Amino acid sequence: MPNKIGVFCPTLNIYGGGEYVAIAIANTLAKNNRHVILFASNKINPQDIQTYFGETLHPNIETLQQPTPFTPRGLADFYQTIIHAYIAKSKCNTLIDAFSNCVFPWTDITYIHFPYLNQHSFSKTFPYLSHPRIQQAGTLPQVILEKNLVNYQKRLVLANSHYTAKEIQKYSNKPATVLYPPFPSTITNQTREAAKGQENLVVTVSRLDINKQLERIPQIAAQTVPSTQFVIIGRLYNPAALTQLQILTKKLGVAGRVHIYPNASAEQKIALLKKAKIYLHTMVGEHFGISIVEAMSWGCLPIVHDSGGMREFVPLQYRYQTIDEAATKINNEITNWSKHKAEEIKTLTERFSFTNFSTQFMELYTKHYD
Repeated sequence: MPNKIGVFCPTLNIYGGGEYVAIAIANTLAKNNRHVILFASNKINPQDIQTYFGETLHPNIETLQQPTPFTPRGLADFYQTIIHAYIAKSKCNTLIDAFSNCVFPWTDITYIHFPYLNQHSFSKTFPYLSHPRIQQAGTLPQVILEKNLVNYQKRLVLANSHYTAKEIQKYSNKPATVLYPPFPSTITNQTREAAKGQENLVVTVSRLDINKQLERIPQIAAQTVPSTQFVIIGRLYNPAALTQLQILTKKLGVAGRVHIYPNASAEQKIALLKKAKIYLHTMVGEHFGISIVEAMSWGCLPIVHDSGGMREFVPLQYRYQTIDEAATKINNEITNWSKHKAEEIKTLTERFSFTNFSTQFMELYTKHYD
């Protein structure tokens, strides 16, 4: 019987950076003639993947649906994920978990975007709870299992940045190998025609959700010169986040300068990034930031918070600590933007190409499992 490799990612219909990693892993394996099964909660639509990522799902990938009655991020969903991951393992020989951020005993490879065991929710010693809440208390059995009984030496644990790897080491005292995620390969394969004059445009690509701190955008916009326009594009995940953002833009008097495009296609996203001078990222402590790298590949100067995995690839001059500082940097970089600066930024993204990711992933995979 051929070796079946499962890639587990229930939220593939959300189309964020983490979901793209799952697709990149599945495509990499399929292109290397491996039998791949992609597990998701909803029926996978290859056309939607093409629309939102600009990436074609390899035709030889088998897809299996695992319906999820419980919504993400709740206690019931936590155990729902455990059960579905266990069932997925029963249908394949090797299971790659690109979703849960936990290391289960039945998972062979885990790609961690940020560890479930972390300083924000758990302590390093028993009883492990830093600030007890019902959800955390309910997950304590899994915490005890992962921290004390899971043998990391028998499985491959991958981290999306050194920032994430250090967090894993700090709270689990277990090793992790850093494998930076890729940005969509179609970006590097397309011809970048010479810019016809970048606009005073600031773009943010983000899942429209409460935890993305997108409320900072209208606050920053209010402190920039009136000629600067802001655009927010991304998958609509939480309608309440969109409503709050729209209310705030009106309250701060920047509704005419902050434009929001939910569920924009890959083509729309690229068209905006090609015109923009600046890419603004608002989340503090971002674990990596695929959207930042993608924007940099188009020559957008990144203005990001000085924290998390972003410190590993964004030069210090483009990092900020406060909203005031972010606005000041945007004003300065809009005024002093040049093609030379844009080309310098592009070169920093070459190590995050799909080709590099694919090569490194297959080296790790064959070392451990072939």
